[in-house]
Amino acid sequence: AGSTVSLDASPNAGYVFAGWGQNGSLAPVYTFVLNGGTTVYPQFSVARVIQLMTVPDGLALLADRATVFSPATVEWGWNTTHTLGAVSPQADKQGRWWMLRSWSDGGAASHTYTVPPGDSVVILTGQFVPAVAVQLLTDPSGLPLTVDGTGSVSPTNLAWAPGDSHTVTAPATATDAQGGPWVFRQWSNGAPNPQTIPVTDAQVAMGIRLTASYDPLSRIRVESVPSGLALAVDGAACHTPCEVSRPVGSTVQLSAPASIGVSDGVRLDFSSWDGAAGPTVTAVAGYHKITAYYQTSYRLALATSPAGAGIWRISPASADGYYIAGSAVSIGIDAASGMKFHGWSQDLSGAANPQSLTMDGPHAVLARFDKLPDTPPPPTIGNAAGDTPVNAVAPGSIASLFGSALADRTATADPAVDPLPQTLAGVTLLCSGHLLPLLYVSPGQINFQVPGDLQPGAYQIALQRAGSPAIQVELTVARNAPGLFVVTHQDGTPVTVDSPAHAGEPLVLYGTGFGPYVPMPMDGFQVPPAPAFPLADPVVVVVEGRNISPDLAAAATGVVGVTVVEFRIPADLDAAAPASVMVQSGGAASNILALPLE
Repeated sequence: AGSTVSLDASPNAGYVFAGWGQNGSLAPVYTFVLNGGTTVYPQFSVARVIQLMTVPDGLALLADRATVFSPATVEWGWNTTHTLGAVSPQADKQGRWWMLRSWSDGGAASHTYTVPPGDSVVILTGQFVPAVAVQLLTDPSGLPLTVDGTGSVSPTNLAWAPGDSHTVTAPATATDAQGGPWVFRQWSNGAPNPQTIPVTDAQVAMGIRLTASYDPLSRIRVESVPSGLALAVDGAACHTPCEVSRPVGSTVQLSAPASIGVSDGVRLDFSSWDGAAGPTVTAVAGYHKITAYYQTSYRLALATSPAGAGIWRISPASADGYYIAGSAVSIGIDAASGMKFHGWSQDLSGAANPQSLTMDGPHAVLARFDKLPDTPPPPTIGNAAGDTPVNAVAPGSIASLFGSALADRTATADPAVDPLPQTLAGVTLLCSGHLLPLLYVSPGQINFQVPGDLQPGAYQIALQRAGSPAIQVELTVARNAPGLFVVTHQDGTPVTVDSPAHAGEPLVLYGTGFGPYVPMPMDGFQVPPAPAFPLADPVVVVVEGRNISPDLAAAATGVVGVTVVEFRIPADLDAAAPASVMVQSGGAASNILALPLE
């Protein structure tokens, strides 16, 4: 018990071993472990002689997958099944190629054969025919081909039987072992692609040799950093990474958007192309990679509270508020008029101004300001007649000083008192050693006479009043700075819409600042009726573009600093059209007054 037993069945002449009865094993040597009583018997079949032949003789066949050369004789048992096959194609001893055409029993090239009972010799013959040696190539070598639907790589060596037809296909585009792209050009026999090749007996001697010729392509791989961006190649969308093939020498247009939004306040900005001199490249043979590099930028949002309260100082400057990630930005601000910087909030804090902020993400900065108390405008001096083209006042004229808190109360000089007072409501004006004659004083306006001996230039007027510091006001003096108060009829009534002037009527203009008189009246004293004080410089009255020489241009009597000009309206003046009047004194123009006519 437990011992190993090995049995070997050897058939006698005329028989063949057919297996062991216990387990159906076909091996003639049977080995097993004896663990109990066992009956073992071999099976034998009557043998029949099978003769394997080839036409022509001497070629190789397959008998039960073993190679035998014809003629070959085997003994197979009745009703046993065996496999018959042929080596096809194969070369004989002279180097000629042969292919199996058929079997004498009508079976396929490789088939099973069951031995029929009988004593006679069975002859099984494989019929071979001469084969045509076939070589399929590509230029360049190593590109793929398809033969009868099966893929291969050139060079491909085959043998085909005369009378058969085979289909060969060269792919329209192919890639070599180095990744280089190629495009099919033609077959060496000029046939279309794919082509069907009939095999003839005439081709046995010469064989078949076909070459598929290819032209190089440029294979371009477009990538981006970061990946997954929407670019364009020759106007077509390219979601990176993408690949295109182009004929060698062609122009390829690459397009990358300047900026790509990622999220609120975050975007990608184009930096450069790597692998190309620019967005336009020329395709060259082989495989090439071109990369579009982008860099992350973050938005810096700036605001003031209240709005418009300051003027920003940002370095470096940015046209749209975006900065490359990691940039250091200097942020400062100047307060607008009437505002005072209070401090920062949001992504800056404190009151240090300026400060630096690193753009490691989207940032927002708010500058807070406090409103300063209202500051009154500085005092100014102008012609008492109002705004005039000359931004100055003339010696001896009546001027107005405008400002705030100029006096504690309002007071007007008594016209019956001559000369004009130099102190009025506690206010005095001093200029170049002169105490100035005062006509009117109020908190917002003071009317005074400019000293008649001042030469053209800039002066300072000091305003003094009890209990308050002196106020310095700039005074600009010009020889001629005419201003008109009013135009009147001869009876002294103003010319108005309700009391218009008539063509040919004599009229009177009252103004100030026309320039020096000959002689100059005394400052502050009313001009006496005689002698006359005519103007030193020529005066022209202008009515609707027509220059009129006045009948009189002199100091007005009974008042201080006023000029009277008498003139006559042209008789042919169109009364239906709106009219106006102005004067020119020493070449300087006055303001313009409306001149209603009828």
